[in-house]
Amino acid sequence: MVTRFFTVLSIAAFQLLTVGYCLAEPPHVSYIFPAGGQRGTDVSFKVGGHYLHEGCPFEMAGPGVLAASRIERTETVWFEGPLIPQPASQQKEDYPKDYLGHVTIASDATLGSRRWRVSTSQGVTPQLKFVVGDLPEVVEEEIDGESVSVSVQLPVTINGRIFPREDVDIWEFEAQAGERIACEVNAARIGSPLDSRIEVRSPRGDVLIENVDALGVDSFLQFVAPDTGHYECRIHDIEFKGLQDYVYRLTIRKGPHIDSVFPLGGRRGEQVTLHFAGTDLPLRETSILIPSNADDQFHWSLPDGRFNSMTLVAGNAPERLEAEPNNTVEAASADVGFSKEGLTLNGRIDQPGDVDLYKFSAEAGRTLLLEVHAERLGTPLDSVLSVLSSDGQQLMANDDLAGGIQDSRIVWKVPDGEFFFVQIQDQFDDRGDARFAYRVSITEVSAADFALRLPAETANVTQGGETKIKVTLDRSYGFKGEVEVSVEGLPKGVTCETVKIAKNRQDVQLILKADESAIPQVAELRVVGKTIDIEPELKREAMFEGAANEKPVAGLTLGVAIKTPFKVFSPFETRYASRGTTYTRHFQIDRGGYEGPIEIEAADRQVRHLQGVIGEKLIVPPGESEFDYTVSLPPWMEIGRTSRFCLMGSAFVEDKSGTKHRVSYSSQAQDDQVIVLVDPVRISVQLPATTFVMRCGDSIEIPVTVQRGTGLKGAVEINVSAPSHLQGWSATPFVIARDQDSGLLQLHLDEQATSQFNAPLVVTAKMKDGEGNPVWTESRIYVRIRDAGSPKTASR
Repeated sequence: MVTRFFTVLSIAAFQLLTVGYCLAEPPHVSYIFPAGGQRGTDVSFKVGGHYLHEGCPFEMAGPGVLAASRIERTETVWFEGPLIPQPASQQKEDYPKDYLGHVTIASDATLGSRRWRVSTSQGVTPQLKFVVGDLPEVVEEEIDGESVSVSVQLPVTINGRIFPREDVDIWEFEAQAGERIACEVNAARIGSPLDSRIEVRSPRGDVLIENVDALGVDSFLQFVAPDTGHYECRIHDIEFKGLQDYVYRLTIRKGPHIDSVFPLGGRRGEQVTLHFAGTDLPLRETSILIPSNADDQFHWSLPDGRFNSMTLVAGNAPERLEAEPNNTVEAASADVGFSKEGLTLNGRIDQPGDVDLYKFSAEAGRTLLLEVHAERLGTPLDSVLSVLSSDGQQLMANDDLAGGIQDSRIVWKVPDGEFFFVQIQDQFDDRGDARFAYRVSITEVSAADFALRLPAETANVTQGGETKIKVTLDRSYGFKGEVEVSVEGLPKGVTCETVKIAKNRQDVQLILKADESAIPQVAELRVVGKTIDIEPELKREAMFEGAANEKPVAGLTLGVAIKTPFKVFSPFETRYASRGTTYTRHFQIDRGGYEGPIEIEAADRQVRHLQGVIGEKLIVPPGESEFDYTVSLPPWMEIGRTSRFCLMGSAFVEDKSGTKHRVSYSSQAQDDQVIVLVDPVRISVQLPATTFVMRCGDSIEIPVTVQRGTGLKGAVEINVSAPSHLQGWSATPFVIARDQDSGLLQLHLDEQATSQFNAPLVVTAKMKDGEGNPVWTESRIYVRIRDAGSPKTASR
């Protein structure tokens, strides 16, 4: 395992920072692992981040969680995985560093997601999710090598990740014949790139059941155990991708599982009877009180934990349940009673071809907003919403919202008429069952009303620079006037001119500017729009809507960043170099007035998959403006590939108050990269076989032969290494003299040696060329333990 120094994109594509190369490198985070924890426990976690340097402030918001205010750099877990060939190896790849933190979760913490973020002196990140659960949890103990099954006790929520590429995690559990088992993956829903596939194998090893996409792209399955014994749940990416950020939460539990609930929620402060659908449920319904202080979406489960938890919705308007039959205008005879308080309709497309109609009356001239919430609440319904006249003629209809959301939305000005119908159905006539539940909210809106949208919840601006933010005006209620947009809460040294959205426009750009004296900080801003020349004046705060099932976020979090004064650069240069050697390039520093020490290391952002290339950290002393940097090219790199490696220079600079801030600059311009065209290795090592079968306590001799390339004449050192989890083996290093080309490797297994070698031993042959530079190559030894069992140890 090698600790890496790599990267990711900046936090938001809409940010445009200027001022030449004197930019800030804003922080970025790609995961938290584990991605959740059980309430009533203390959880240590790792954040995968870029440009966080030694550590940084950390915030986690929400009830029932108390997190450390700072995360600190720790050892980064890294597995190289399979060789990535061209053209895939020419693509950019993210390699975050690990930062350690911890959080205490209260025993009465509400279930569901909490939001967290980090900040540095060069910016702030968007928020990501951390999940509070109700079951015992385990965290994968990651090791390198082939997959090894790990035994868990049910019920359990497993925190794991698919890393490296082609990884398959195997979780083993016991089940009795006839027991019902449910397995659910939570990955994409918490922001992980994992597109999961899970399968369950029986005690005989055959595949019982599998699933790919059940909950969006997250997997879910349930089955009845045909036999008593050990079962395996295997999880991997559907395309066998995998990296550090491919985190997941896999919940496996015995007993009945609620597949769906109806209705999907209720009015705050009122009782609602929930009806459950599932197999072998001993309880089909129960009544609950919707808390008066409930969030718009909240998690609920039975106090005894018999079933899985469910997400419910809390509203403020009166609620109505559908009364079947209501498939036709004639059947939908009862008026649902719409009033100025609004109305929420609850129904289900409970069989293929089902159509639900609701009769209502409304005063002519009013503007109504009718909106379906189904997909955004996790149901499979692809709604089509219509408004019909009293004689059943369609007046208006909508299929999908913008952005690929399958829920429907209509803004409708009520015409003359005694009454009307709301009609809802699925887009496809062959779909429908108890899971296809929905909520249709009907509210009165003003034709003079509008909404403002932001493209992100965060932005960063650098001292002496500017950031442009696009604000979009939603005119769907019928608003046709001008809107004046301003920013409130700007910190000292940051300005933003008030702008207007003209009558014929849908958007405008805000330009936030920071002067050179702006203090690095995180500020909470309000982006506010107000009507012009309309009485009464109407104000609305801009919102960031985020994902389809998430609550919109009001306001904008701004990071004011201190700029980096220096630049690392070099004239363009491309050279050939052999894999299994080092390559050195000369660099210069434009210090920009900074005269202190500068740390140089591999950049947190790389423009290309590194394929194992590494570089050590060095320090350029105060006042010096030139240095040489050396990278190591592993002997297994792809021959003929163009390797690109970026450097990062970082240092502590002081602001005008004397406060020190860590800043950095990365050499991502093509001229400033370490560019190497990869040649073959200069030395090779051969073994008589790659796999050796041994018993614990055995010792064997393995002939090792080396072949030196042209110009290589020295002695060759032979060493053996292995991942740290492989225990109980030893191999004595030896030297093949300069006038010899072979020797014997002594390999010994202790009586207590690891019973299953799931990763190879690595034989390294290393020497020096005529200039004293290292030259090396590698070979692999796979050890198989004769008569060994297969105890369940750490994963992979």
